[in-house]
Amino acid sequence: MKKSLILILSAALMICGCSSMRLTPEEKAQIETTVQENLDNRKYVIEVDQMVPLRGGSRHVTNYSVEVDGDKLKSHLPYFGAAWNLPYGGGQGLTFESKISDYVEYSPKADRRQIALSTNNGEDRLVYIIEVFNNGRTTIEVRSRNRETIHYYGDMKTIF
Repeated sequence: MKKSLILILSAALMICGCSSMRLTPEEKAQIETTVQENLDNRKYVIEVDQMVPLRGGSRHVTNYSVEVDGDKLKSHLPYFGAAWNLPYGGGQGLTFESKISDYVEYSPKADRRQIALSTNNGEDRLVYIIEVFNNGRTTIEVRSRNRETIHYYGDMKTIF
């Protein structure tokens, strides 16, 4: 009886705590507008908070990001996974700045936009598939010729 009471109280506290994190409709609309403007201008920063290698479990990460600024890509991402044909010492991995060679965007559903961009960092040809939801939440899939595919999750920075 005592354990179930503790469980019910903790569940109630969690529900009350989550309700204080809700955004007003005006705040939601402002975030959605900012996200759309950032995508339209091809100027945005995605702050990554989780990575999921192809093999192994997900990992929480901090201080990593992907930035698109017109035709430039600044990638500062960690990498875990199998790799083939790399320079001695592992090379630069997914931390580089380079020119975007292809940029294709489309909307698979009304609440999101998907971007596929290609770049060459001097060591490898990389394809970033970025899916951005209206609330700024993002998923990033990085495909490479010399490394296993890896996924990242994060949020678009909506304040500049």
